[in-house]
Amino acid sequence: MKKKEKGQILIVVLIGLVLMGIFIPALVNYIQQEARWTVKERKSSLAFHLAESGIDRGIWKIKESTSTWAAVAVNGTAIPNYSFDKTYRDVEGGVYRIRFSSGPDTNEATIIAEGKDASSQEVRAIRCVVQNQAFPGAMLTGGAITYSNAFDIHWGAIMAQGNIDIQTGVAAQDYYPRKYSAQVVTCNSKGYERDTTGLNPPNTDGIEWWSDYPVPDLPVLDFVSLRKSAEDSGTLNIYGCNYKSGKKTIYNAPWTSNLCSGIKSAVYSHDKHFLNPWKHGSALKNYVWYWDGDVELIGGTGSSGSGIYGTVIIRGNCVLNVGDNYSFTGPIPKNAWREYGKISKTTGDTKATDEYPGDAGLQAVDATYSFGSSGSGWSNALGSYGGTNTDVGIRGLLYVGGDLLIEGVLDINGVVWVVGNVTKGTGNTDRCIIFYSEQISVPSLNVVLTRKSWEEIPPSSTAWVN
Repeated sequence: MKKKEKGQILIVVLIGLVLMGIFIPALVNYIQQEARWTVKERKSSLAFHLAESGIDRGIWKIKESTSTWAAVAVNGTAIPNYSFDKTYRDVEGGVYRIRFSSGPDTNEATIIAEGKDASSQEVRAIRCVVQNQAFPGAMLTGGAITYSNAFDIHWGAIMAQGNIDIQTGVAAQDYYPRKYSAQVVTCNSKGYERDTTGLNPPNTDGIEWWSDYPVPDLPVLDFVSLRKSAEDSGTLNIYGCNYKSGKKTIYNAPWTSNLCSGIKSAVYSHDKHFLNPWKHGSALKNYVWYWDGDVELIGGTGSSGSGIYGTVIIRGNCVLNVGDNYSFTGPIPKNAWREYGKISKTTGDTKATDEYPGDAGLQAVDATYSFGSSGSGWSNALGSYGGTNTDVGIRGLLYVGGDLLIEGVLDINGVVWVVGNVTKGTGNTDRCIIFYSEQISVPSLNVVLTRKSWEEIPPSSTAWVN
């Protein structure tokens, strides 16, 4: 090898040694830093997981009884051990603490939990707002829901433990609201099918329907308290009918818990009839209406129809075979727009207004809605719906312990909860609308919480209790 070549190799080796001298210390330093970052991240994650444990513990505490919920969310009462006055040590690697407060809105509570890593003393905090939302949808049923023709549900979801079966007519073409079934969401109208694979995936289109869905538990109502309230207000087991007295028709007799079958010449003598509920003197007094067995609401429209403001509890079966006559202005749920990701098969919520009741544009709703005088109404791809025919027959909760059959044009603002099955028959072309209200409050024996928001926040400056 020539001397010149040997010299070139030596220069390359020297350059390599210089570069190694530069990069190896940097690499070692990087590895050391990475190790420190990994340890720091592990400790930071541990503090975060401790805070999460605190949120979980707080939720279980706040829902343990209706009295605890009322103390926190309604009265703003401090709960011992949940005001940053106790340090919990049941999770390895650190400690956490919890603080409750009421709000920010009605029927809500805020849980703040802070976790602290035992070795690094790093603290991270989480804030969670929970809502006692006993009724998370407009129609809830423990059985199946079968409906067709002109049947609209607005502002809230449909939830069923059984199948949701959409049949013929306009109902098949309406792709709102969202539908959740523990079984299958189906539609037998050609061209408008929903789930065609049964309980096999895919179980949702991601917008309108969900099959095989874990439908949430519902509250356990305090029927003893509800029945006593109806007894005190004279609205327990109310029945009424028409009967002929000579050439004169006597309406709404006897308006008592006595049945109509004993009245001579009764026009509507069925034992279960509650005729023309609007005519009852207590119709708008926000009472509890309670039936131990079956009842059929019957009558016409207008003053011969229904207009009950209150809580309607029917422990047996119910038939709605009546119109409505109650006009008022009420709130629209803030998140009502979520039900209209699909409105028709090819369209959804846009910047346009009046695509559904109370629509104020893309993902926006009006604050209130005038039931019975809602202006020009609303329209969508399926046609126009008159806004002057949205007065309601029931404002509040309708609970049915058996099955519900919808036969008339009665509209509802509130929640419909049916233990059995719901049917709006294929032969019934009359329109029935249910407008969801999230402002339903009834005596219950448990607390059903939903997480409204969840976010990490800066830790507080409050000193920790040893």
